[in-house]
Amino acid sequence: MFSVSYQLSTISSKTSQLTSDYYKHNITSCISNPFKMAAINQIKVNLGKPLRGRAGAHDCFHVHQGTDAEALTISFQRTIRVPDNNEVHNLPPDLGNFPLYNVSHFKDNMPEGMALKGGAFMPVHDREGLWVGFESTRPFAIKLYLGGINAISGEPIIETFATPLRRAKLLEEKKAIQNYVVVDPANQGQLWLDGIAKLNGKVMQFVAVPSGSGYSVESQISSNDAVGGIQISVTPVKPGETISINIKRLNGSGWCFEALENDTVYKLMLDAAKHFNTPVEQFYLLFNSQRLDKRLLLSHYGVKFGSNINLVLNLTGGGAIQNPSFTNSDGEMSIGAGGLIQQSILADPHPKAAWDVDQTAMFNVQLLNADAFYSVTGMRARPSPITAATYAAAGLPFYSLPTEKPSGIKGIFSDIKSVAQLDVTRKRKRTMDKKVKFRTVELDPANQIPFRSVADLIAAVTGLGIYHFD
Repeated sequence: MFSVSYQLSTISSKTSQLTSDYYKHNITSCISNPFKMAAINQIKVNLGKPLRGRAGAHDCFHVHQGTDAEALTISFQRTIRVPDNNEVHNLPPDLGNFPLYNVSHFKDNMPEGMALKGGAFMPVHDREGLWVGFESTRPFAIKLYLGGINAISGEPIIETFATPLRRAKLLEEKKAIQNYVVVDPANQGQLWLDGIAKLNGKVMQFVAVPSGSGYSVESQISSNDAVGGIQISVTPVKPGETISINIKRLNGSGWCFEALENDTVYKLMLDAAKHFNTPVEQFYLLFNSQRLDKRLLLSHYGVKFGSNINLVLNLTGGGAIQNPSFTNSDGEMSIGAGGLIQQSILADPHPKAAWDVDQTAMFNVQLLNADAFYSVTGMRARPSPITAATYAAAGLPFYSLPTEKPSGIKGIFSDIKSVAQLDVTRKRKRTMDKKVKFRTVELDPANQIPFRSVADLIAAVTGLGIYHFD
């Protein structure tokens, strides 16, 4: 377990002990207890729970905000590498978590450059696809960097004078300049990110490639792999003051709830749903004759200490939530670009003042070649996933979000080439994948089920005898 230091590539090995009793309801007096905003909003990051049967491995990162433990969970998911053939594909499946390890526990055996950069690391196969999953109890703004290159905007982490000039040009053309994803609990935020935002509503899949091969996004933009790996920056929403709110039902009964001014409406609805034993999909909140949007902050509506809010049942029984081969001697890997996937970067619905930029935290995730992983840890990495063609031949599906619309948010990735395109120019070898037809399953973001659930998928793939799951 480790907690964040606020530097690009340093994570300490101290474990943060946090409690999860963030909301204390005073049944009799409905009086809030004051506390300091900085303490409430301080961000700490720990590796998640240990993975059974894999010594030192963890399943995810947990981000803790003040006393709210596990306010945000970030995981790296194994998946099929989509065909790299200029076709646009639906969302590939979840084939389980990449195991995460603390660099400090293996530093004596790590390549020197990786040991110095610190953080966490995970084993990957050459040209293996991956996606990043997010789950939160409150809003967060997340920047994902691939060797110091922003995965949304294509800009370097250390901005140059050219950066504001490019932004000014985009604004003049009335184009989006958002360079982060927004994760929130109302299913209106970014639940996952599959690649770099090259086109409006389309991303190029994250694919692991050897550092120094010239195939990474970093090397294509900055001409070298100086940073490598993945860097993640997390910024929370300002909590605001503690307030007490009266929620009343139409039958006259009610309850007093304690919240923060910058809690989302959805967070308050979850508290109300638990108290009144009513599923959150079956009601909405009404304040000053206005129906409250689940994804917005209480402060957006002027909700203050002592405000009265009405809980109204949906007559229909539930409302839909709208959505949302090169050799590298030391084994260090980077992220390159693969095939195209249909995916939008969702626009930030919150005002600028809502984000607590002073509490931003950053941590580093390094990628280690699966063969080198054995030399470092003494353990074998899991086998590489099956090919897209084998997956499709088994009749297994990709996924689509029919409610997701292009947002206009994309980066300066016009010169970025995919792995297959680089094979042609660098190796004089054509590796463009053949066209493969996948069965498609539509996802409904209104359903309160794990996104891209693949229990039946895993059973089917395991049955092929190709891919082994612990």
